[in-house]
Amino acid sequence: MTSMPLRNFAKATYQKNTAAVRLSGTHLKGRQNDLPTLIWLPEILEPAENFQSFFSRSDNKIRDVRNVWMLNYRNQGGSDHNESYDMDDISNDIIRFMDQN
Repeated sequence: MTSMPLRNFAKATYQKNTAAVRLSGTHLKGRQNDLPTLIWLPEILEPAENFQSFFSRSDNKIRDVRNVWMLNYRNQGGSDHNESYDMDDISNDIIRFMDQN
């Protein structure tokens, strides 16, 4: 089963309130129905889109057992921007994303 990536197309904006930051990423559906989801968080300075070819390769076994969200941190890609790089704020961004998705 092949699938096209589904994208979270939230347009990046500057958010004054750190709790309002929305993350963006690319959702790759697994090769079977009803699979658990893996959230891929790249190195802090590398956009998640750099890994799309890795997860899309036909010999990659991860999508046999998982759906994959390749997620961008705040201030990257289409994710919202905020002046804070505090690890608590970044962690809360990821928790909010998981709650919403």
